[in-house]
Amino acid sequence: MKHFLRCAILSFPIFGFAQQPFSIKAEGQGFKDGDKIFLQYKSPQGVITDSVVVRNHKFQFKGKVETPVRASLYRNQNPKYALLVFDYKNVYLEKGEITLASPDTLLNAVVFGTKSNDDNSELSAILAPFTSKRRMLKDPDELTEAELKNPVLVAETKKKLHEYLDFMVPGKFKFINSHPSSFVSLVTLSELVRDSRWLSKVESSFFKLSPELQSSTLGKSIQEKIHLGKKITVGMVAKDFSQPDVNGKLVSLSDFKGKYVLLDFWASWCGPCRAENPNLLLAYQKYKDKGLVMISVSIDDLKDKADWLKAIQEDKMVWPQLSDLKGSKNEAQVLYGITVIPANVFISPDGIVIAKDLKREELQAKLAELLH
Repeated sequence: MKHFLRCAILSFPIFGFAQQPFSIKAEGQGFKDGDKIFLQYKSPQGVITDSVVVRNHKFQFKGKVETPVRASLYRNQNPKYALLVFDYKNVYLEKGEITLASPDTLLNAVVFGTKSNDDNSELSAILAPFTSKRRMLKDPDELTEAELKNPVLVAETKKKLHEYLDFMVPGKFKFINSHPSSFVSLVTLSELVRDSRWLSKVESSFFKLSPELQSSTLGKSIQEKIHLGKKITVGMVAKDFSQPDVNGKLVSLSDFKGKYVLLDFWASWCGPCRAENPNLLLAYQKYKDKGLVMISVSIDDLKDKADWLKAIQEDKMVWPQLSDLKGSKNEAQVLYGITVIPANVFISPDGIVIAKDLKREELQAKLAELLH
């Protein structure tokens, strides 16, 4: 199963104190002499990337971190340049000796030896029934050119994959609620808070965490995202705003009162956004004459203006395209509490928010329900 390197508007800083040493010792017959292993993680100084070469089916990393931080190992693919990676493993860097053992690949490796890595192995065991089935599914990025021309096949492939991702969510909350002092619980919540569907459960689980985790920098970041997620909720009146379109003309949300409006947030540099744009185009073509208005707000900044305009053309986004070109300080994005893209808000003709973050088949189903 390929792994897509996701992008978000805001990154999560990791809390930090004194430097503490860690080591990773790995061994496996699948690690061939000459293989290059990359280690990447975030630090207060920025993204750290290190690498070593496999010798005698073994490799080792040593370093220091201020507190636990999740990192990723990649085999023969530099994550600085790879969009899709094929053989990877997440590990938690913390004080102590981390052991990684594998019969073949990084993906199938078992990691143990420190508290967070042992906890993560327990979480992996909870999710194993789903992850094993997920690996049996064909990844949308592995479809052939001929298969990509079959929209039904593409849609079904994506649907199955995302269904399995959603199936894992209850297991993640189960782990979090039973491990309130685990750094793994904190990191898992930082992923779940990106999807507004889980916001209330995230909030409930967050306040079950230990005071130390809640008060950490990552904990405060999660709490801020919970707060921002509540800026716009289903049932609220949508907040009006105005932004220039590609020609500099100011367009206001209120200009479209009396119609169903899908307010979309995206950016030209956001891979998941670009992947969702064909679904938006399909929805627009099908429902534009049945009362649907689509408005896209880009989180691009001024230096990305040419890329923004190019992406609009490439993705055939023929509906209103707005941006103040202020990047992550886009005023509409701040107004709506958007921290991760793609994101959208579905607004009724009377200006009430009736849904958030409708994607793929959920979007098509909602539009079919209201605009049949």
